[in-house]
Amino acid sequence: MREELILHRWDLSGDDRTSVQALTEPWMTEHSVVPVGRPLLAKGRACLDLGPEGSVEGRLRTPGTDDIVVTAGPEGNSIRLAAPEGPATIESDAATRVLLLWGRRPADPSRWHSPAGPETLRRVRTLLSGY
Repeated sequence: MREELILHRWDLSGDDRTSVQALTEPWMTEHSVVPVGRPLLAKGRACLDLGPEGSVEGRLRTPGTDDIVVTAGPEGNSIRLAAPEGPATIESDAATRVLLLWGRRPADPSRWHSPAGPETLRRVRTLLSGY
């Protein structure tokens, strides 16, 4: 419930200092990945047309923390924390990463960037559109 209150506070007030500070708390990321990550991905996966053999994988990176790896494919969906390795799909600050996990974006687009191509980025963002 605490996480939802913080997210809805952000929905109402945007990127103010209090919202960003609360979204940056490490437990916000952990809660978004562990207990609620799978239901979020299931809803987002329903919006993707991957075809029978298709899949999508994204790696969300915040410097100094583990990456969040999201996948969807014929074998199912997964979300997990993993050591940073290889290229990231999306790089951002911690608060922005939580917002992206919940299908939201900060008002300031300079807070995140992606070296991935537009199609990969679209598919990952659709996967993360669950709520």
